[in-house]
Amino acid sequence: MHRSVVRAIKMGELTTKLRRQAIFLVPFLYISLFLIIPLINVLFLALDSNFLDFSRLSLVSMFYVLNHPLNRYFLGWTIQQAILSTLFCIIIGLPASYLFAYYKFPGKSILRNILTVPFILPPIVVLMGFIIVFGHGGWVNLVWKQLTGQLLIEIYNTYEGILLAHVFYNIPVILRLTELGWKNVDQELENVAKSMGASRWKIFKEVQFPYLFPTLAAASLLVFIYTFNSFAIVLVLGGVKYQTLEVRIYGLAKTFFNYNAAAALTLVQLFINGIIITLYLYFSVKFEIPTNQTSERIEYAIFDPLNKKKSILRSLLIVGFFSFLSLISLLPLIGIFYRSFTDETGNFTTKYYERLFSQATSSYIGLPSIQMLQNSLYFAIAVMLLATFLALLLNYGINYEVTRQGTPKVTALNAFTGMIVILPLATSSVTLAFSLFSLYSQTPLYKEVSFAIIIAHTLVALPFSNRVIAATRANIDSTLLSVSLSLGASRVRTFLKVELPLLLPGIIVSMLFSFAISLGEFGATNFLARGNFATIPVGIYRLIETRNIGAAAAFSAILITLTAMSFLIIERIGKIELKI
Repeated sequence: MHRSVVRAIKMGELTTKLRRQAIFLVPFLYISLFLIIPLINVLFLALDSNFLDFSRLSLVSMFYVLNHPLNRYFLGWTIQQAILSTLFCIIIGLPASYLFAYYKFPGKSILRNILTVPFILPPIVVLMGFIIVFGHGGWVNLVWKQLTGQLLIEIYNTYEGILLAHVFYNIPVILRLTELGWKNVDQELENVAKSMGASRWKIFKEVQFPYLFPTLAAASLLVFIYTFNSFAIVLVLGGVKYQTLEVRIYGLAKTFFNYNAAAALTLVQLFINGIIITLYLYFSVKFEIPTNQTSERIEYAIFDPLNKKKSILRSLLIVGFFSFLSLISLLPLIGIFYRSFTDETGNFTTKYYERLFSQATSSYIGLPSIQMLQNSLYFAIAVMLLATFLALLLNYGINYEVTRQGTPKVTALNAFTGMIVILPLATSSVTLAFSLFSLYSQTPLYKEVSFAIIIAHTLVALPFSNRVIAATRANIDSTLLSVSLSLGASRVRTFLKVELPLLLPGIIVSMLFSFAISLGEFGATNFLARGNFATIPVGIYRLIETRNIGAAAAFSAILITLTAMSFLIIERIGKIELKI
């Protein structure tokens, strides 16, 4: 009897293990078929061969591509602008995050949200607003020209224009992540250092910086990889002279049909992305201090009645600094809506919305705008369902065992799953689209373009969706599940009656997040879209290229509204840790 009970328990454990592995197999096959295998095919292309054809492998073409002066120039420039963009973001974002962490003032949370606005918007929309504010006929240049008779800044075909756009878009990354680093500084150590007469610089170097460094490093690496892989901004503003590797790969594949050269540069980009993502994970995981363990801080008042002169000066500087940041964060957004509803003379009009959906505009952009809107919604709904479904399977294909200390137990499957899920982050959107195209271009998968776009969007959204589901699941009290199972409920019934209601907010957030990502995705869609399958971001790009700025602003306003609705609902549902 005893042996039969032990055998039954072992069989039950084996069945549970096999069931989990079977669940995990579905997302693993998805990522393998549509990401890993296509990337392996890119490797063969770079080596002048066909998929799995080892007989023709050659390094000659790859060395030629990598030694080509233009490719070396674009690689060097891509790295250079990414480093400069990151440095400028740190110079502006770090003081702002310090003020948020150390001082209390009215409207702080509202101001924080305002400064985050650029980052949650699709890059093509940010670019549209940037053109309205800083372009040739933009507000800034018009005002400056009236004062001085010349333009303040030239954003097209200039290094300065690209850097300015990158800094504007990525400051929120430094701001939000390093604020946590400042808050983790031990305030008691700061007070002791002050009482011993330490200078501000010594306090920063010896006390604050060790706490700040991990989050600053992680945030900086994140900004670097965003700007290194920048596509929409550089495609429109860079011209022929300034191209990131992303834009260069796109041009080689789509314009010159030089797939071997595009594949060779793709490998270089993947190698650099892999290094940066690995470093990012190292700093964000190894040195991470959970937000619920941050020390309680005493926030200082900006105005000190005991030192009025110094307080007034400090207040003016802080108000001026944040006013400037808020202005440049909101101006492009305001500019889009203003431009979409005003004509050349500044009078209210709806003609750009009417023009957007007219037959004339359809001829400019190759497809009726209403169909682009329908395509975007169709893709976004499909992606939000598929990405969330795959994220659920990934999470429930893993048994989250814990150590005696209560921390998640690292198993081979957990580590492997982490690598699988993070892989799309190391793969830029154009690279992802190119790899799909290179392997499946002659198959029904690519010929039915909608499938290829949904697959690409899902891969882009999956790491974020997975993180939301994992964070929500981690917050579920495991004793509730144990009690349910001990009372005789099956695992399926426990999931449906106990776990699912607690997981539902995370599922909704995951779906909305995936929906918003798909709506704003431009790089992969612009590469893959053919015929009747263009989306709103592609339409905005085509309108910008044909200088239909009013109609482009109208389309951007529609996309902003759809994206904002998603994030407002996410904010309502609750705060879930979304760091990757």
